[in-house]
Amino acid sequence: MREPDANQFRKPREDVVVSVCFSELAATPATFAALRDLAGRLDGAYRFREIILVVDDTQREAFLDLVRDVPNTRLFVVRRGTEYYDRRVIAAEEAIGDLVVLGNLDELAALDVLAFLDFAESENAVTMAFRPAKQPFKRLLAWPFIGLGKLAGFNVDPAEFQSIAVPRTLLNLLLAHDEPRLALRFPPRDPRLPREWFRTTVNVESRNAFTGIGRRLALLQTLLVYLTPTMLSVVAVSSGLLTLVGLAYAAWIVGAVLLVDQLAPGWLTTNAMLAVSAVFMGFSTLGLSLGLQHLLKQQRRLKGALVPEEVNRIDLFQQVAFDLNVVLESDTPPPSEG
Repeated sequence: MREPDANQFRKPREDVVVSVCFSELAATPATFAALRDLAGRLDGAYRFREIILVVDDTQREAFLDLVRDVPNTRLFVVRRGTEYYDRRVIAAEEAIGDLVVLGNLDELAALDVLAFLDFAESENAVTMAFRPAKQPFKRLLAWPFIGLGKLAGFNVDPAEFQSIAVPRTLLNLLLAHDEPRLALRFPPRDPRLPREWFRTTVNVESRNAFTGIGRRLALLQTLLVYLTPTMLSVVAVSSGLLTLVGLAYAAWIVGAVLLVDQLAPGWLTTNAMLAVSAVFMGFSTLGLSLGLQHLLKQQRRLKGALVPEEVNRIDLFQQVAFDLNVVLESDTPPPSEG
């Protein structure tokens, strides 16, 4: 006889707001059924929750019925072709929950999402789903990304699950990171951001070594771009060394002219051109690299202007206040004078 699920008997919690975000969804009946099932599971455990969907503008109409049927579901539409990592940033910025899940629908359908949330809250850490059994070939393909990720300061492993659960305080730190697109998928190596693993034995059929090749190429490009400051620092140091070598070479030529009675025909002209070229290339490359580093530091805190359109607006804060019979400060009449 199958044992009953203990979660179905617990009273919905009223002390926490949960946000579950999806940034990549197919407009199919299976997707709509999975979202309704997830909403039912969340409603049984939490009184206040929201589901955030970020979809292409071409999918707007397909998701409207779902938004009308499932309460507290927020729909955001973005331009077709908006990068997957940018969509995750949009979803995370719009989430208002105390606990936030940035999820993959297939993964959350297979995981115990309530246990996933409880684990993240109890550990107060960025929690990632982890499956110990992995395919050797899949691990081999992931090693270049793992190596670049370590150089860039991220815990990169594209073979891991995409779903993470994050408490609000840690989510704010991830969003404040210089590269939030990577930070929300692969938590950075930062002591302020503790990371924990939610171990599971489930296998998601949609995840294989060749899924999302385009996304992995985009990840590779993003990692290389993020390494630009490090590469520019290396270029600056090497350019400075080249300049010093050129100056030393020029000094050696001057010494040869002063000390040697007779030089071979063309020797002075050839070596003088070599010295000038080395000094010029060193100075110019050094100046360019330092200038680019300055520009990068100036632009470092600026975010991309990706503004989604929210199709349906809900006021979850007002709902919480109404359900709990809380009077907001802004609604309190000012005290009368005298």
